[in-house]
Amino acid sequence: YNSASASAVGRIQQQDTLFVADNRGGKAGKEPSLLCDSPVKCGHTIPGTGKKKLSFFQDLVCTEGPVNEDDCAITVSGEGAELDCNHFMISQETSGSWKYGICVSNGAKAMNCPVQRFGFEVDEGIRFEVGAGILIEDGGEIKDCEVMFNVNHGIEVIGSEDSTSTTKIFDTFIHDNGSDGIRFKGETGSESSIQIEGVRSINNGEAGMFLGVLADTTMILRVKDSETSYNEFSGFSTSSFGSIDFELEGFFNSRFNGFDGVFLNYFSEEEIKVKGVVNLYKNKYHGFRMGGPVNVVVDKRGALNSCSNDQSESGFEDIYNGGSGTFSGDGYTCGTEGNPGTGPSGANLPDCKACPLCPSE
Repeated sequence: YNSASASAVGRIQQQDTLFVADNRGGKAGKEPSLLCDSPVKCGHTIPGTGKKKLSFFQDLVCTEGPVNEDDCAITVSGEGAELDCNHFMISQETSGSWKYGICVSNGAKAMNCPVQRFGFEVDEGIRFEVGAGILIEDGGEIKDCEVMFNVNHGIEVIGSEDSTSTTKIFDTFIHDNGSDGIRFKGETGSESSIQIEGVRSINNGEAGMFLGVLADTTMILRVKDSETSYNEFSGFSTSSFGSIDFELEGFFNSRFNGFDGVFLNYFSEEEIKVKGVVNLYKNKYHGFRMGGPVNVVVDKRGALNSCSNDQSESGFEDIYNGGSGTFSGDGYTCGTEGNPGTGPSGANLPDCKACPLCPSE
């Protein structure tokens, strides 16, 4: 299409310069044409019937919202449905309107999207927050997004009951959200494969990443080249009654968090594989803490470094085994280790190399 004429149309339409592109036209049928007669407003849905793409050409601000708290400002649903915000903002002007900014489901994609100020507070005798900047339900892909200042979670990932899905979150910056940066939830009977790569989740009101898995649920989690630091609660935290196949690759940094750097609380025997370099430094409580039958395996190319934690100076440890789990492999570095000292949990702690000292020490 002619970019100059498209820009002219955008200037004329002003408030509706968001256009849907589909698979009609384009070079050899491969490039979607730009349809300038399809203005998009908050509440729009892009269905995945064929290749449908929504591209932004200015910010989208939701001023008046729906009564239905489950509504999304933009919904992208199904294989072939894509949203490209072109780095224009999706935001909510008034509180209490839209529960989610972008809802991605069933294999759809969203990219280049800054999303802020979605979700709202509910008062039912007890005040609590709901919603997220981005919801991914039953699989989808998020890439090159910035998710910030949302009332509750930054990104919420849900595997619904008895579903099978794949979720990918790549090269995304998540910060300053009211609750968890990313919250994963697997419902009973769900099977979820989740890939996290190049993600920073910092300065959130609770955990940087939180994983909640119910019984009879299977989750495969791969985290690579990512960070969960400066969060009010733990950097990375799990509470699992199901099955988790968890691997850390590349580098993973979790530092300066208000609770633990990493807290793994499992209720069934699971294994976490450390194939990259994990750095857990200067967290307020434990650097690495686990409860239940968690077995940690550090690969010959991997390292788990946990140093200078217990910034509260209250007797917390760099590595703490509060359950019946085990540590195997080499590559552990820590300053302090601990366990309750009774039962099987008192029997296994890793053989750590000493933490390096700063020049001033």
